[in-house]
Order: sequence, then C-alpha cells, then structure tokens
Amino acid sequence: MLLPSDHAASWQTRLVSAALLLISDREPLAWLLTTGRFAVPSARGASVPQVGSTLFLYTTRGCFRNPGRDRGRIIGLATVTQAAAHLAESVEFRRRQFTEGFAIEIQGIAPYGQGVELAPLAGHLHALPDAATWSVRLRRSIVFLDDPDEETVRELLDPMLLPLDRAIGEYLTACRVPHPAQ
Repeated sequence: MLLPSDHAASWQTRLVSAALLLISDREPLAWLLTTGRFAVPSARGASVPQVGSTLFLYTTRGCFRNPGRDRGRIIGLATVTQAAAHLAESVEFRRRQFTEGFAIEIQGIAPYGQGVELAPLAGHLHALPDAATWSVRLRRSIVFLDDPDEETVRELLDPMLLPLDRAIGEYLTACRVPHPAQ
C-alpha cells in the first residue's frame, strides 16, 4: 500500500507492508483471537492493509480495563489473509456496531502480560517520531510501519512468541470470556 510519509515536511511516498493493529478492549481482542477476524467501521474498510501484510497486534493500556496496572504492548504477529469485506452478521463491541471485517492468521502471540512495550520505542520508531506526543498517533485502529520500524519491532517480539494455542487460554481468562472447548 502506498502512503505519504508522516515525517515532518517530508511528502515522499513509501511502500508499506506492515502495521500496528490497535486493540483497545478485551471483547474485540477475544473475538480476534478466537475467530481470526478483526472488525472495522464500514467507513474504514478501505484503509485495511493489503492481503499478505504483516500486522503487529497491539493491546492498549485500557484493553483489559485497568490502565493503571496494564501497559500498552505489542503482543502478537499476524498476516492479513483476506481483504476487508461486509460481515455476514455485524458484531457489537461496547454498544458500537461493526459491519466490515478482515481475516488474519496469527503466527504467534506472547504469553499474557508480556510483549513489547510501545512507550519506550516512541521517539525511536519513524511511525512514532516524537516521544512526548506519540500516543496521539494511536487514535486510529491501524498505524502503518515502514521497513526499519517493522525490523525493530520484529527483533524485539520474535523471541517472545508462542503458538496461539499455547497462550490463548490466559488471554481469554483476562478478557473474561469462556474458553472454547478443547
């Protein structure tokens, strides 16, 4: 996907193949982990990364509804496997309806409570160039990363990753949803 650069006064176009997928609540996180789908508002379907793009799953401090305890962490690695499309049945999270979604394949996930904290990377990633105001850039569900940012995040995250089936139970417990039958 071609995007204009976010860097100050730079309007160069760059090819983007990776993104942070921001997950701000436990209900959509549980849905993503159990279905391999991510819901987006109908107006935002066009901004979904292309099939084959790398996604880093980022849970915000408030995802588990305890921002004083939790840290914003990159917890998983996935690939977009299906473009955004109309959902057969809309889903509702926190009284908001979602009618579009896209499919992902999760390659790995860090154990619950672990992952790469994003705050210390602010000011070091091109996508978050200013350590003082980095969180403003996280006000959308997808934040695109350039190749150097992807490499930095992947190097930090890869050693923590487990297969989804080895880590999903702790996440579903934290999300307070029933575990699927094993």
